[in-house]
Amino acid sequence: MVLPSSISDPSPLDPLLLVPLPAILPTSPLPSLPPLISALDSHLTTSPTTSPNNDALPIPLLTTQMRQVTRSGQVLLNAARHGAAEAREGLDRVDVELRGVEYERERVREEIALCGDYAPKYAELDLPDVDTFLHTASAEELAKLPSQDEEGYEHALTIARLEHELAEIEKREAIIAQLTRDRDALIKSKREIKMKFDAVESYLVDHTRMFNAVSTRLKEIAKLSGPQLSAAALGIVPALEQAQTTMTDEAEMSETTA
Repeated sequence: MVLPSSISDPSPLDPLLLVPLPAILPTSPLPSLPPLISALDSHLTTSPTTSPNNDALPIPLLTTQMRQVTRSGQVLLNAARHGAAEAREGLDRVDVELRGVEYERERVREEIALCGDYAPKYAELDLPDVDTFLHTASAEELAKLPSQDEEGYEHALTIARLEHELAEIEKREAIIAQLTRDRDALIKSKREIKMKFDAVESYLVDHTRMFNAVSTRLKEIAKLSGPQLSAAALGIVPALEQAQTTMTDEAEMSETTA
């Protein structure tokens, strides 16, 4: 059997490259390489004129060992490539996660900076001072406050002051709403009185016109009739004028009252 003078790179279609990985990997072929190389070297250095060495291993056995070493080495190489691919995938996955964490870290830093620059709106409110709040607050509100030695006391005190001020504002708004309803009721009542007054005024105007017509007619009759009828007519006319004046005064009083 003629041994090759050089070893080329394996083909991508080499069955050894496509062989599946066994459940248990073979041991490293490195310890068996020196004896195999020595045996091959003895065959290569032996010339045809030299007597053959009976202790040397035959060529078929050496080639079988070479195949075993090659297969074991290729299996270990495939396992190393598979492990490297898995490690690369894991590295890529971790790199993506790291980029996500770095992005979230930057966003958190930005939010922290915004929180640091935040100016609370309640600082602009005209809240009563702490002593006034503690004296005016109810026992239930004071019972919700933690101890002054605790870290969140100032925060809880500020929230309690804001809630107390909100309750006071709601009370004032309720009073304003009630006053608004009372005002609307008074306006409605005034409108009803005004409508009644207009009706009475219209009624009085009609009666005034009627009284004026009757008075004028009586005066004309008195001028055309005798002295006795004239005296009676002249007595009726002042009475009518007095009634007209009374009705006018009552109308003015009703308007003033409305």
